[in-house]
Amino acid sequence: MRGNNQAISLALPDSASTASAKAGDLRFFLLIGALYFTQGLPMGLSMEAVPVMMRQSGVSMDIIALVPLAGLPWIIKFLWAPMVDNRWKPGLGRRKSWIVPMQTILTACLILLAFVSLEGTGLWIAVAALVIGTIASATQDTATDGLAAEQLAGRGLAYANALQVGGMMAGFMIGGGGVLMVADTLGQQGIFLLLALVPLLTIGLTLSWREPSRPEKAQQSQKARLANTFRRPGVFLLLILAFIYGGAHAGGLSVSKIFLVDLGWSNQQTGLIATVSGLVMLALGCPLGSVLTARNRWIAMGVGMALAAVSFALWALIAGGVLPASWPIVLAAISVLSVASGFIAVAAATIIMAFGGAGEQAGTDVTVLQSANVFGEMAIAGLVVWFAGRTGYAVTFAGAAATLVLALLFVSRAARALLVTR
Repeated sequence: MRGNNQAISLALPDSASTASAKAGDLRFFLLIGALYFTQGLPMGLSMEAVPVMMRQSGVSMDIIALVPLAGLPWIIKFLWAPMVDNRWKPGLGRRKSWIVPMQTILTACLILLAFVSLEGTGLWIAVAALVIGTIASATQDTATDGLAAEQLAGRGLAYANALQVGGMMAGFMIGGGGVLMVADTLGQQGIFLLLALVPLLTIGLTLSWREPSRPEKAQQSQKARLANTFRRPGVFLLLILAFIYGGAHAGGLSVSKIFLVDLGWSNQQTGLIATVSGLVMLALGCPLGSVLTARNRWIAMGVGMALAAVSFALWALIAGGVLPASWPIVLAAISVLSVASGFIAVAAATIIMAFGGAGEQAGTDVTVLQSANVFGEMAIAGLVVWFAGRTGYAVTFAGAAATLVLALLFVSRAARALLVTR
């Protein structure tokens, strides 16, 4: 899948000509992985752990339903992304000027959560701490993405995005299911004080790494603006890609869990399937996806979508009664989807980051596309569940498989129309 003569070329600018030199810096990759891991913690807390802990404290369902809205900053973070690109302290570094304060805020929020009650008047303090911590993480993500996009190229970008996808998911799992697993043993105070050590350690890693100064030509470039992102060639094609690429995993995982519950599976069994899905994506999908992405991003994306279509076909056969809903069959179906999701996520994130790094406002450009991705995941997950409720699971899974085949055609067209040379 290579670009033709009509392809939109996104060549590597002079300001990033030395970026590939960082590809072998293990210390830098350790920093990137740690940053993405900490960014996943508040999401896991907001979506899974804290709502359960609040319910155990007797908080009403009406209030608990509002807690996951703490994730909203990940959708709207593009609104303040230009500020992250435009303002920094030269002595500290363009990206470190944001990463260090945001990590400090997250640490303070986690410490606060260790000491406030999850009921009564303390409840709203806890919710505020979650929201502020999530805003800090979402803001840091703009700086982290900008850092990776500016410092890396080629294979380095593929490896960094494997760390992005895997690190965020690992952070989510630890902040969600991991916290719940040790909640009774460590208690609220022990859990959150232990979690606070993670961003504290990452602050140390960040301060110990010397961020290269920006080239003079880059320093004289115009200020970052959202309007500049939408003027770039190929951005609308990438917006579509960003919107749809996370839908396979988000939609598939949401509807498959509900399907299993309707089949009579227990919450424990369904939760185990979800855990296995995350672990397979971490252990196989992301590493294998990074290897193939380093060779050819578009082929990695295409292979991932083809595997996802196979997974949905298996789910359709299970829902239609052709295959039994046994543990081996269900594990095979969810594992294929998880490997596919790793391929798709790493390839798409690498394409998006290469696009950002080829411009002059990497943080803003990447953030706009990632906001579209988060919105797409939420919208597609909801749409798939809604569709299943009206047409049945077999039709929904079969339709998802057919949609992914059509998505393959879109990827093929995008590969020819958008040549990212970084």
